[in-house]
Amino acid sequence: MDLNYLVNQIKASDQGLRIRQGKVITVNANYTMDVQIAGDTNTLPSVRYLSNYAPKPDDQVWLLNNGTDLLGFGMVAGAGRTLATTAYRTSVYTITKDTLTTIPFEAARRNAWGSWVAGDATKLTAPLTGVYQATASILSQAENASVEVSIWLDSQEIARQDVDLTKTDVGGFHGMVTSVPFEMTKGGFITMKIQHDYNPTLDLILSAGGKDHTGYFNALSLVYLGS
Repeated sequence: MDLNYLVNQIKASDQGLRIRQGKVITVNANYTMDVQIAGDTNTLPSVRYLSNYAPKPDDQVWLLNNGTDLLGFGMVAGAGRTLATTAYRTSVYTITKDTLTTIPFEAARRNAWGSWVAGDATKLTAPLTGVYQATASILSQAENASVEVSIWLDSQEIARQDVDLTKTDVGGFHGMVTSVPFEMTKGGFITMKIQHDYNPTLDLILSAGGKDHTGYFNALSLVYLGS
């Protein structure tokens, strides 16, 4: 975009572009948002926004206005603007052998978007439609034995992605799987599933949180890449 042209249009007459300030009321699944112009209580539906801006309700947003057309193009920087939630465990968790288990989480970081809620603790939910990338990781305190573990990254909207780990005579191990970028619709969610074949026949125990790895292992993250 020619910035000089944009500035001149903003400075032009009423027929040119104007900058308005507004508030985001709702983020829709079709890459639009409903907004209120500052000083007005009427809600304007289906306003488009730039791909590098991730709107969320209550944002104070800058809008370009050209007659009846509006375009949201960003907001003032502030804390909690990065959509990159990580849900994780803070205590040990036991997984029965040969049982596909969906992992419940106990806490989350960078959760200003509300992707993780304690009442639905196995999921990370997409707060807006767009392209995402996800990572699942585990840290096990397996005793010396051979163990085969599958970590599954499971979603409503993408084919299951998993990684198989084979460890022999280990006293603990970690592993992770990261997805390719994929599209999610607002309200879609991902989960982390684990299945193992621990020989001799034992349960697999995920480690308790510690100062070196709490929030990094036994964790599931969801990162918004854009629309």
